[in-house]
Amino acid sequence: MSFILKSISITIMKKILFALATLIGLATYGQEKNFIDKPYLEVQGKADTLVTPNRIYIDVLISEKDTKGKKSVEELESEMLSKLKSLDIDTEKNVTMQDMMSNYKKFFLKQTDIQKAKSYSILVYDAKSTAKVFIGLEEVGISNVRIDKLEHSEEAKLQLLMNTKAMENAKANAISFTKPLGQNIGKVLFVSQHNNAAYRGIASQIRIRGASTLGANYEMKSKDYASNIEFEKITISSEVFTRFALD
Repeated sequence: MSFILKSISITIMKKILFALATLIGLATYGQEKNFIDKPYLEVQGKADTLVTPNRIYIDVLISEKDTKGKKSVEELESEMLSKLKSLDIDTEKNVTMQDMMSNYKKFFLKQTDIQKAKSYSILVYDAKSTAKVFIGLEEVGISNVRIDKLEHSEEAKLQLLMNTKAMENAKANAISFTKPLGQNIGKVLFVSQHNNAAYRGIASQIRIRGASTLGANYEMKSKDYASNIEFEKITISSEVFTRFALD
């Protein structure tokens, strides 16, 4: 008897849940239909700005292979740090050891080199310092050097500013369409954001004006960085699609 009552209870609960799901579905459909039935205007807004990167991360892999076994990794490491200090790089603050395994793919080293190499990241703040690091490390026999990424220290604030300007641009676009028609825009019904990212060049795309492309095979004579050089600017942008109700 109890088994039969339990089965009946489960059946009733299933019916109740099905009825609730149906009601929710109808309500959602009704809301979507009401939204579609409202007159609206869909417009796009964009904003971007160019900034000179002021945080440049350089990947360095030191290996005995660089000197054909003539110098140990420890010797190369010591020479690297001494050279960086001579270039006014704060080695305590701006030089960090990285996970070696994650960087072997970047430099295409063989598995046999794992026990005879160390990987470092060096942070500098301008193109001139970047060029000095490349040249200085080349002078001490370290050639596995490449730029990992470019950033700007105020990127987050600039991104928020671009978001605001993109929305203002979208609103201005909407007004430009409705004003000749004698209509006004109302509340925003929908907002979608796209391409909301700062461009960061990869090593093969990063360039210093007046110099060669920076990468694993980068070459530059010492006299080249004495001139006024700088990185090409990176773009911080925002793009929005909005729907304004029409009054």
